[in-house]
Amino acid sequence: MAVTEIIEGKKYLLRKVHKELALTMQVHASYDYVKLSGDSKSGTPVIFEQHPDKPGEYYIRMTDYHWNDYEYFTRSGKGWVYLDKKSEASRFCFFLDAWGRINLWHYGGDENNLNFKLHDHGGTLWLGTDGYKRYLRDDEPNTRTGERVEIDRNLFEIVEA
Repeated sequence: MAVTEIIEGKKYLLRKVHKELALTMQVHASYDYVKLSGDSKSGTPVIFEQHPDKPGEYYIRMTDYHWNDYEYFTRSGKGWVYLDKKSEASRFCFFLDAWGRINLWHYGGDENNLNFKLHDHGGTLWLGTDGYKRYLRDDEPNTRTGERVEIDRNLFEIVEA
């Protein structure tokens, strides 16, 4: 069952909404890159650690990894998420709704353009931080919904591990 609050230091699974598949990692190019698991039993728990000087900004630590000390979500220059040392780790912000769905984004001052998004490469869904929420102009209607906002990101739900 999804949670309605995150307790620092507690283990959680980040599951794709409506899928029961959770985030995990896989070795690629000498790093563990974050991806969506291939089945409902293979997600890897994460722990949220609040930045000591910046309320609302968190490090996300994966509890299983291949190299000692390389356990924190880190955004690459191209937006992919891999595991690195805490000294190199990225900070993330989130909004958790009443149903346990979480919108996560890379801290960078622009929460509308650095949201978590899954990218399909060869059948594997890799985590990136290039999802967006874009406000459309009046002459550019969103024909699917009639709304003035276009959203291209993935929501996850938080469940206890």
